[in-house]
Amino acid sequence: MSNYLVELSLIHIALLLGYWCFLSKERQYAKMRFYLLGATFLALSIPLLKLPKLFFSASEPTTAVAMEAIPLEAMTVSSPADTSIWNYELLIWLYLAISLCFLLKFLNSVCYLICLERKSSYEKFNELYIRKIRDIEGSFTFFNWIFISDDIDKNQQDYEVLLTHERAHASLGHTYDILFFELFKICFWWLPTAWFIIKEMKKIHEYQADAYALESYHIDQYSSILISSTLKSNGLSLASSFHDGLIFKRLTAMKQKAKNVSPWKLGTLAALCALLFIVFACTEEMDQEIKEMGSQSNAIPFDQLPASMQQGLVELRDELSFMKVDVPEDDEMSDIEELQNLDPELIHLINVDKANRAIYIALKKDGANFDYLSEQSKMEGELFTVVEEQPEFVGGMDAFYRYIGNEISYPLQARQQGIEGRVFVQFVVERDGSLTEVKAVRGISEDCDAEAVRVIRNAPAFKPGKQRGKPVRVRMVMPIVFKLNEGKTNPDNSTQGMVIVEEVEQKNNKLKVDAHYAGGMWSGTVYDEEGGALPGVNILVAGTTSGTVSDLDGTFKLKADASQDLHISCVGYESVRLEGE
Repeated sequence: MSNYLVELSLIHIALLLGYWCFLSKERQYAKMRFYLLGATFLALSIPLLKLPKLFFSASEPTTAVAMEAIPLEAMTVSSPADTSIWNYELLIWLYLAISLCFLLKFLNSVCYLICLERKSSYEKFNELYIRKIRDIEGSFTFFNWIFISDDIDKNQQDYEVLLTHERAHASLGHTYDILFFELFKICFWWLPTAWFIIKEMKKIHEYQADAYALESYHIDQYSSILISSTLKSNGLSLASSFHDGLIFKRLTAMKQKAKNVSPWKLGTLAALCALLFIVFACTEEMDQEIKEMGSQSNAIPFDQLPASMQQGLVELRDELSFMKVDVPEDDEMSDIEELQNLDPELIHLINVDKANRAIYIALKKDGANFDYLSEQSKMEGELFTVVEEQPEFVGGMDAFYRYIGNEISYPLQARQQGIEGRVFVQFVVERDGSLTEVKAVRGISEDCDAEAVRVIRNAPAFKPGKQRGKPVRVRMVMPIVFKLNEGKTNPDNSTQGMVIVEEVEQKNNKLKVDAHYAGGMWSGTVYDEEGGALPGVNILVAGTTSGTVSDLDGTFKLKADASQDLHISCVGYESVRLEGE
């Protein structure tokens, strides 16, 4: 919500500054009116739009890496009581209270106009139905209602001129503009341009109505009547009136000849609108970007591996890269192109998810496999999801985790509302190690997201990441978990909270293999300890780059010489070696 308000205010102020510089002195009132309406609609709508990114903000190549969850040990994050009365919730209530006051004033004005209409008497004059009333001075228009004071005699010289002016307000729909900007002011009363634009639009309305009347009357006659009229404002904020102020400005505007707006001014304003649209609307949603990164490169972070696979890789995860390959319904595992392109000697472990027909692969970060994975991870230009040397906190990642644990706090409002979950914080490690572009790409609440962003933004510099020996900009995503302590409360009646990531234990089971050699080929089935068929087992011919993986039913076939041994391995299991003849 706060981001929306900030973006709306910046856009509206920028567009109104453009109006002030290029259109405020013009006499093309229809264009001026259209611009003010359009500028406000753009300010309201652009922050809501999330379109694909059109341009990259930096000329340097950006390398993107999805980083695994923070492995913090279980800890309780103490939160000091919030003694300030100016907390976020109070500000919201204050905002709503002031808006409510403006809304009540607005509704009171509408009710007053409706009451005037009911108390008025109808009178027809030159095909116009006029509402005569005693309780007002002068005249004014609200929608198609034209109100005229009983004190104004229809036989007076200025009566018909006055009606022509008021009819212009009705026919041009000026009341709709006023109502729209009044509602805009109610919602965004703190925005200076919300007040300016109402005043400016009413001035344009009077200029338009004057121009409309001058089509039927000579300027000298009309000016004389305008000067000699009552010239009293009725104080009705929702109505348009011949008797409103701005007399000298209106007289000056009537004497000036209207000229077309210079094309360069219109072009500049159009460019300003396009620039604001690009800056604020064309920002790619990070959740979708992360999904696309995974789908294009097959690279995944450690915490997206199956739990059973993570158990065997905790100590080695910094030395490995991870892939996920989806298996189509009609394909065999041995036919998957991504697997055929990998060097079997550098496949550390493979795990198969039968139910979801997915293969998870752990690769050593060296040799042809890593080069292949890096090239496959390219999205645009030099944008990677895998790099040779990831950024590292000075003092090691354990020191970084300790820093997070010491600095982060569980927001009071989130604990009071029972909010918990995982916040994904994205940041860029620059070539000098500094952290930039820190933001929450997926979160659980505004205050938890802000706290996670604050801690990462204030973190000391990293050692920069490297690709082919050169420092590069690396984009990383770090999940931070907020978890409540059930049943434990603080003196302020808020629930105690902690940031926690459970440690995993390594446990290896034994493989069972039923295999035989015939006709130049090994064939067989791999089972787990309970006798269930085990898919995705890595089978390599010892001393070569030839290999395969077991199918969904645990079976495999592999060409080899009779004298060659087979090396069989799977995550979470002890490796097995089948000796040749």
